[in-house]
Amino acid sequence: MITRREFIGVVGTLATGTAWRAEAQQVARIGWLQLSSTGMYADITGRGFVKGLREAGYEEGRNLVFVKRAAEMDMRRLRTLARELVAAKVDVIFAPAKPMADAAWYASRSIPTAIATVTDPVVVDYAVSLARPGKHITGLKRVGTLIDEGLLDSCSEELDLMDKAAKRLGIAIERLPVTLDALDLEGAIKRAAGRVQALVTAPMTSNEDVTDKVAALATKYRLPFVHDVPQLAGDALAVYGPDFEDIFRRAGHYVARILKGEKPAAMAIEEPREFRMIVNKRVARALGLTLSQAVLLRADEVIE
Repeated sequence: MITRREFIGVVGTLATGTAWRAEAQQVARIGWLQLSSTGMYADITGRGFVKGLREAGYEEGRNLVFVKRAAEMDMRRLRTLARELVAAKVDVIFAPAKPMADAAWYASRSIPTAIATVTDPVVVDYAVSLARPGKHITGLKRVGTLIDEGLLDSCSEELDLMDKAAKRLGIAIERLPVTLDALDLEGAIKRAAGRVQALVTAPMTSNEDVTDKVAALATKYRLPFVHDVPQLAGDALAVYGPDFEDIFRRAGHYVARILKGEKPAAMAIEEPREFRMIVNKRVARALGLTLSQAVLLRADEVIE
């Protein structure tokens, strides 16, 4: 019996599978499984993935065909869509994050699968270790964390890691499950305002571009708001996270290596290489906060 520990990984960012089974083909077929195909986050990361493939010699319309499937925020559709990609006989499945990677795992044990953003691929059993994955898969006192209800099952390990980190810092995390409906977002933030002193949205989906909505509501209810996608800094008080476009660009390189015959089980998992910190003095002033000189000096960008 094949166990979950045989589902390998590469790219921390990450990839999965045996060597490409159709090296002789002139045109590669990549199955691209998405939670959503629209929004700024999808545009940014998609652009990075296509760029990485192009840098490695694969270009759509020349020697590459994308077979795309998007659940459009309906998590229940992911397994069906993953099976469609398997039936389409793609050479590699690109399943960027954990919900898509789980669906790919259940759909096939043999097609190499590349992922881009998983909190800890070893913790979630996608790899034995970062150096040699060995599988076919190769990202205050009380803080509220907004959680997209549709992603609750898939972000449990991220929430556990947040809880452990917060505990070391003497901070309590209050989980605030929400839908992406604007009224529900405002209701959750309004209710949390009397109980928490800041908001973070690490386990929220960014595909629906809710960061601007959350930032405006957080300012309205006098709550500092921090998230982890530098390209979507907007009106958050601060952003700290990796360059997601670059992560997906690197995922493109990993897919290209699989297409050229490398075995994912032997490809070391690559963690994000660069992180950016952005702070917004204008938002700080609106909240009546003073950013320390130490924070300002550490920031890669300061929005005046």
